[in-house]
Amino acid sequence: MTNYACSDIHGLKERYDHMMEYIKEEDTLYLLGDVIDRGKDGIAILLDVMKRKNVVMLLGNHEYMMKQYYDAKYDLIKDPMMKQEVTTRWKMNHSEPTRQAFEKLPNTTQEEILKFIAQLPVIIADLHINDQIYYLVHGCPIQQLHEGTWNCQDIEKQGYMIESAVWNRMEGKEKFFNDRCVIVGHTPTLYYQSCMPYEIWYRGASCKDTDLINIDCGCAANNAGTQLALFNLDNREVRYF
Repeated sequence: MTNYACSDIHGLKERYDHMMEYIKEEDTLYLLGDVIDRGKDGIAILLDVMKRKNVVMLLGNHEYMMKQYYDAKYDLIKDPMMKQEVTTRWKMNHSEPTRQAFEKLPNTTQEEILKFIAQLPVIIADLHINDQIYYLVHGCPIQQLHEGTWNCQDIEKQGYMIESAVWNRMEGKEKFFNDRCVIVGHTPTLYYQSCMPYEIWYRGASCKDTDLINIDCGCAANNAGTQLALFNLDNREVRYF
């Protein structure tokens, strides 16, 4: 059994399918959010993820935008200004392929997807693998939440903002924890380094002992310079698709 992490697939099912051919049934894959939007097959990927017992998906900012959009549409968000804000935000963030595919589905399937997104963890703060501890989050850690698994409701009950975890971007200089390695996606690694094609970014000289890793290798742009990274949490090696 091997543990892997991947992030920011953004509707590119061909790359996703290629990666999943490599994942064995006894392995565990942690998806750090943003399987939807930009590419045309985000909903198809989401439905596939929902069927798999060996995939643990976290909430990304694009899934969070989708959740808020339909919360507004179905009047779970009451404030008119907030409704307008979340509706406009998702529409402006490459959501058209996702919305079109989603709204063609039967109502029961739509409900299942929205329920699935609503319960997704936002943070896995202390994932123990062998002698390592990982902090998994889409965008940026909330340092005060350093134990256990946190979903949207849990985070809000503690008085923190979900946006901090799924929208905030790291500069790469922050020191979050002394005892664990933070793994994020969200910000393409070209922001931190000028590699072409994109590669994972980590602070310091070695990926083996770093405390901060970004695995978003720009898959969303879907060009020759971008890759989908599959990061092995057991040995800190990476495979690209």
